[in-house]
Amino acid sequence: MLGLNRNRTGSYMSKLSLIAFTIALLAIAACSSTDEPTSVPEATSTSEPPTATSQRALPAGFDQFATVPGIIDPTNFGWPREIETSTGRIEIAAAPERIYSLSLGHAEIVAALRGGDVLVAAASFFSDPATSASHAEFEGLPEAGSDPEQIVALDPEIVIASAFTSADLIAQLTDIGIDVVKADLENSALGNVPNILLLGYMLGTEQRAIELAAEVSQRVTSISERLSSANPTRPRVLSMSRYSDIFIAGSGSTEGGIIEAAGAINAAAEDGVAGHQNVGIEGIAAINPDIIMLAQPEESALALANELYADPALADVPAIKNRRILHSDPPYYTTLSHWNVLGIEESAKAFYPELFGGETFLPFSHP
Repeated sequence: MLGLNRNRTGSYMSKLSLIAFTIALLAIAACSSTDEPTSVPEATSTSEPPTATSQRALPAGFDQFATVPGIIDPTNFGWPREIETSTGRIEIAAAPERIYSLSLGHAEIVAALRGGDVLVAAASFFSDPATSASHAEFEGLPEAGSDPEQIVALDPEIVIASAFTSADLIAQLTDIGIDVVKADLENSALGNVPNILLLGYMLGTEQRAIELAAEVSQRVTSISERLSSANPTRPRVLSMSRYSDIFIAGSGSTEGGIIEAAGAINAAAEDGVAGHQNVGIEGIAAINPDIIMLAQPEESALALANELYADPALADVPAIKNRRILHSDPPYYTTLSHWNVLGIEESAKAFYPELFGGETFLPFSHP
């Protein structure tokens, strides 16, 4: 061993509104049943016009869709149904069977809700195990990218875009008449619970969305509660990767969010770094982290770790002196989806082996 500790499968949540939402979600999920019908019967008519909530008797747990931005009528679980995002309002006539996702994160959520074969195509890196936790779901799909003509030729019913999708591409697709749903992913595992519910509503997999959202919430909350109870000394962790240059992950980054959710301090963010920024050896020494996490393929991470351990300019950095350079699998650290939860769990295990050393964290359930 050359000092590269393997973290193979891999901020405290302080806002009261987020905690309240999580508790409510878990309570609702606990009383829901997978045998509940996904169709909602119409209520009997009365002499007075019924209110929106009295028109339908919702199955247990379905009322949480009322908290999800973008759902026009959260009591309507029949077809057609409407959703609205920043790309506009669209009507969905029936459960879609042909979806195209412009982002890997959304494709992974779709696969967790309906299976990968509902996608008409996928970018080449979607099926790469070095980048995708759901790579097996996308194997065998036709390859496609972001060319508008290519997307039109796929004949999708709905295209899913993200915050990183070009505004020009979205405009071109909508001008052609393709329905585009822009469902922004967040750098917070719990922050994506509403996104899971929105996509579940769009796909007609409401019960499965409730189950997945509850699984995400329960796993993140479990880590947070155990850390809060133990109140350990928080290490300063620097997440970095090198391809042509070395980049570190500051505030607003996926890696930084995972570090904080796992109970540590994002050293780059503490040093004023926002997003991903290029850094030299002197910059790493100035940040002076307790732990360095390398979010890149293992072979190249090992090579970089050896260089960092051997560099005399870093000899006094705690992460180097204590040989605490860890490898973090990119599928759980660099793609925004529910799989970031596994990155949180494995990071907590690496940061606090005395609390989580005996834990085995499992993959997510599948429809």
